[in-house]
Amino acid sequence: MPGKLAVTCTRVGVNVVALGSVLSGKALIACGLRRPPEGWRRTLGILLRSEPTRFALSAFGLDAPDGNESRLAARLREYLDGQPDAHFRLEWHDVVTIRRRTPSVDVVLLRFASSGALESLETYFSGDPPAPADDRDADRDGVHRAIIAAYNRTQLLPEVERPCALASAVNGPYARRVLSACCLSFETIDRSDPAARFRPPDFRARRTLGFGFLSVVMRPAADRRTVDVWMSAHHVGLDGVPLQDLLTGLEQAWGVSQPPVFPAPDHHQPFMVPRLCSCPGERDVHEMLTFVDLSPVLALRDQLNGRHGPEVGGPVTLGAVIAWLLNGEPALAGVRIASTVDVAASGGYDRDVDVVPLRPADFVSNGDPWSGFVTFAKEFNRLLALSRARTSPLRQGMQTAGLLPAWAHAYAVRSNPAALDDTFGSLCVTIIRDAKVFVAPMTDLGLGKGFFAIGHAALPTADGRRVTAISMKGDAGTISEYPAMLRRMVERSAALLQSGIDARV
Repeated sequence: MPGKLAVTCTRVGVNVVALGSVLSGKALIACGLRRPPEGWRRTLGILLRSEPTRFALSAFGLDAPDGNESRLAARLREYLDGQPDAHFRLEWHDVVTIRRRTPSVDVVLLRFASSGALESLETYFSGDPPAPADDRDADRDGVHRAIIAAYNRTQLLPEVERPCALASAVNGPYARRVLSACCLSFETIDRSDPAARFRPPDFRARRTLGFGFLSVVMRPAADRRTVDVWMSAHHVGLDGVPLQDLLTGLEQAWGVSQPPVFPAPDHHQPFMVPRLCSCPGERDVHEMLTFVDLSPVLALRDQLNGRHGPEVGGPVTLGAVIAWLLNGEPALAGVRIASTVDVAASGGYDRDVDVVPLRPADFVSNGDPWSGFVTFAKEFNRLLALSRARTSPLRQGMQTAGLLPAWAHAYAVRSNPAALDDTFGSLCVTIIRDAKVFVAPMTDLGLGKGFFAIGHAALPTADGRRVTAISMKGDAGTISEYPAMLRRMVERSAALLQSGIDARV
C-alpha cells in the first residue's frame, strides 16, 4: 500500500505541475511573450536517446585519389564546416537530449584495433585548437590517452550514460571540442562478395565520443581510389532529409567516378538477417535490410494518381499506397501506420519533421480491402498539408508537451507508453527519395511493429532491373517476417494492375 500511495502522489504531483506549466505557457503565448516551443526536437530528445535510435545514410564510389586517411579526414572537415546543418553538438541531461548550434565543425579520426578497441585518435580542427584551460588540458596527448581509455571502458554502456561517463575522464575546452567532434573511422571489408559493400557498418563498434551527433565510416575500394561513405546521425542532431542533402552535397563536391550497381531483389532470402543494434541495458532492437523491386507498387501509385489525384486533394503519395498495402497483411491489419513528412523551415523555426498517423482499416467498408482507399488518401493528403503548414494536430500536441518541464514530459511518456502507439502509430514508414541505403531509426518506447526506412525507388542492378533498399528495425521476431510481407505487397500490386483497379477503388 505505501508503494501504491507514493506512485499515486507522484502522479498527482506531476499532473499539477503539468497543468500549471501548460496553462501559464499558453497564456504567455497568447500575450505574445513567448512563442510555441519546437515540439518535434523536444519529442526526439525524450524518445530517441539510445544507440539504435540513430539512423544512417550512404554514398558509394566517391573519388578519393590517393586514399590517404588523414587527407580524407581533412577534406571531410572542410566540407562539413561549410554546411550549416552539420553545426550542432549534443547536450545530455537526465531525461532529455538537446542540440546546440556550434560555430564550426571539427573531425576526429578514430582508429580501431581488430578487437574493436579504440587505439588512437587524430584531431582536425576548424581554425586553431582551443586555448588550454590548465596544464592538464594543455597536455593534448594526455587528453587523447584519457579519452581513448574512457572510450574503451564505456564502449558497451547505454548511450544515455556513456557521454557523461566519457566527459568525467577529461575536462577543459580542448577536451570538450574533441568530444563534440564528428567521428570518422575507416573499415576494410571483403570485396570478393560484391554485395558486401551494401551491408551497413555495425555502428555499435564505431560509436561517437558522446557529444558529436555525426559518425562517418568510410570503406575504401581495393585500389583505394574511391570510398563508400556511411553517415550515421543522432536524430536529435539532424533529421533524415537534411542528412541526405549533406551526403548529396558531398557526392557533388568530391565526385563519383564509379556509380554503384546494387544487388538484385531478394526473392528467396533476405539480404541481411536480423542483427542486434542495441547495447546492453537498452531496448532490445534488431535491424535488417532487403532489396525489393517496387515497380508494380510505383505503377499502381501512378494509376491511382491519374484516376484519383484531383479528388484526393493532391498527388497520391507512395507513402499512402504502401501504408494501405501493408494493411492487407494479417499481422498489420488494423495497425496505425505513421508516415513522416519533411517540414521546411518557416516562422523562425528550423526545418524538422512531422508525422501523419492513420489506421487504414478505419476507412475499409463492405469487406473490400480497397473500398475506402480514396477516402483514406484524401485524409492522408489533408494531414500532409497541415503538417507542411505546421498546423497538424500532432504538431500542436507536441508543442503543448514542449511547454512541460523536461522531467514532467519524460514522466508522462514513460508512465503511459501505450499511448504512444495511439499518438504516433505502431509502425512507422519513412521515405527519402534520394537515399541509396537508408538505415532506419527507432524509438526507445512505442512503435511495437517497428520501422521501415525506404530509399530511392529505382536503384540500378547488374541485370538491368531497378530495386529499392528497405531497412527495418524492431523486434527480431517481428521484422524477420517483413521481407516476405514486402514481396507479397509487390505481388498484390501486380495482380491488381493486371485485373484492373477501376472497379476496386
